[in-house]
Amino acid sequence: MQKISKILFYCLMLILSSLSFADSVKEKSSEINSQSVADKANYRVDINTADISTLSLLKGIGKKKAQAIVKYRDINGTFTSVDDLLKVSGIGKQILNMNKKMLSI
Repeated sequence: MQKISKILFYCLMLILSSLSFADSVKEKSSEINSQSVADKANYRVDINTADISTLSLLKGIGKKKAQAIVKYRDINGTFTSVDDLLKVSGIGKQILNMNKKMLSI
């Protein structure tokens, strides 16, 4: 009986410490997400040098549109303004406006 009590006690302690750990992880995750948002607000993507993986992180731009941007750049040379992205197939005013503050040349 005493062994069962000890086992139950240790199980209870394990459960309680797990719950405390989970709360700690949630809190840390929230801090990281807040920091990520702040970092993104100050982050700029140079559309003349960014690779496909970087471009695909922009809003509304997945891998295919990122590939189209790089292909356009390879064929036509560097962009002279951020608005030149409108010349890339699949990039419209809405996508450009969503990302304009994060883009540079």
